[in-house]
Amino acid sequence: MIHDLVFLNGRVIDPETNLDAIRSIGIVDGLIESISEEILKGKVEIDISNLVICPGFIDVHSHEHSDEYYALKCQDGVTSVFELEVGTNDIDQWYAERENKTLVNHGVAIGHIQVRMKVFKHPPGFLPQSDSPAALQADKLDQIKNELEYGLQRGAMAVGFGIHYVPASTRWEIVECFRLAKKYNVCCHVHMRHFGAQEINGSLAALEEVLALGACTQAAINVCHVHSTCLAVTDKALELIHDAHKNGMDITTEFYPYLAGCSSIDSTLFKDDLWQEQLGISYDCLTYVNTGESLDAITFAKYRKEGGLIIINSIPEQAVIDCLQSPITLMGSDALRGHPRAAGSCSRVLGHYVRERGIITVMEAIRKMSLLPAQRLESASSQMKTRGRICKGAIADLCIFDPMTIKDCATYDQPKLPSQGIIHVLINGTFVVRNSKLVMIDKDTKPPGQAIRGVIRN
Repeated sequence: MIHDLVFLNGRVIDPETNLDAIRSIGIVDGLIESISEEILKGKVEIDISNLVICPGFIDVHSHEHSDEYYALKCQDGVTSVFELEVGTNDIDQWYAERENKTLVNHGVAIGHIQVRMKVFKHPPGFLPQSDSPAALQADKLDQIKNELEYGLQRGAMAVGFGIHYVPASTRWEIVECFRLAKKYNVCCHVHMRHFGAQEINGSLAALEEVLALGACTQAAINVCHVHSTCLAVTDKALELIHDAHKNGMDITTEFYPYLAGCSSIDSTLFKDDLWQEQLGISYDCLTYVNTGESLDAITFAKYRKEGGLIIINSIPEQAVIDCLQSPITLMGSDALRGHPRAAGSCSRVLGHYVRERGIITVMEAIRKMSLLPAQRLESASSQMKTRGRICKGAIADLCIFDPMTIKDCATYDQPKLPSQGIIHVLINGTFVVRNSKLVMIDKDTKPPGQAIRGVIRN
């Protein structure tokens, strides 16, 4: 047959079947039609000898959903981008704002933080300030539950939690929210209640809360950025998560391949001086994104009043390595402006940790960035069952990269530099990166990105 598009002689890596072999791939109407050792025919034929062709990467944890950052994601091989931690409090509006306008596939959670901000009449924004009623008030549970359930009925892809940012949320409140996630068969993406390696109110105590919730409610769980939360006890946290998984709990976790975090300086993470002990750092390990300056006690107090994002240099590299070597960790960039993880996470895994250091294989890296995220979201939307893998009938969300040159270029000084070594990227069968260049979509042409949404029930 004559395909619409054929890629010839590429190294096909499919993490679902563990195929790693030279094949040609034929695409028809945006779907993979043929995978063959033979030469295929197409209206357009592209030789990709010496290049890897794999499923497009799926980022389950990104806070940047503008055209600028969608373009950077495409140049990092990402074809689907989700906001599943902070989420939104208005599912319909979030999807309507992006309808027929985006390069990439996209989806969102109904967010516990955002719902609290709405219920307690906090102004619209990313996170509540540490003195906000949304963070400090412990009532209105019925309203919170009603808002969450309505979001689930409108097709939310998950229930997102940032318990650390809303510490007044009682343990019973979180129980009730997990029960809703279980009712609608979606995953709870959880930024846990505490961070740090300390015994009292530390990350392991917070993880035990989450594991108990999973055991009691049987809700699916994804623990967000385990390495930046657990720091020096990441290995112990992973051991607990592995044990829970082995014993039948539906649980995964995620990481990003950098040694610095990023968050809001005016949030509850920095409400008192305990953060220095918990993170094992001092003021000079913080950088204020808006000015690029390292902080001291005086500038920290100044910018905490003003608000804004800060870079937090606190993550041991061994924590990243432990996450890379775990079989149940996804790669989620946690993209925020001002941090290179928003532009270079996937390429950093493949360039630095696979090619340069040999920490994991290219197959395992691709699995963490495609198949595992797709499988994590399949219960919420059947659209994910044909993404994250290369097989006949799969949607042609594809990344073609040069394994010898792929690398992240974004830095803390220049966080918007696109990655290199990404040669072609297709979304729903349409090129968004071609010959290493972003494809400019004509203003009268509908971009290829599609909404990934759960079942709408009312």
